[in-house]
Amino acid sequence: MQQATPAMRTYRATIIPPHIEAAELEQLADAGLLPTHNLSAPTASAASNLAHLATGRPVLRVERLEA
Repeated sequence: MQQATPAMRTYRATIIPPHIEAAELEQLADAGLLPTHNLSAPTASAASNLAHLATGRPVLRVERLEA
C-alpha cells in the first residue's frame, strides 16, 4: 500500500548563537539580528529538527515562508 508523500514547505529557523542572554533572544530575533537557516521540510517540527542537525545549535523558532 502506498502512502502519500507529505508536501514539502519552506521554513526559516531562527538559530540561537552561543553567548546570548536568554532575556535578549526574542528582542534580537524580532529585530532580525539572530542567524537564520532556510530549509524545506514537511512540517515545522521537522524543520526545527533539521535546522538543529544542520547547525548544531538550538532553534528559537521556526516560521513557514509562503511562496
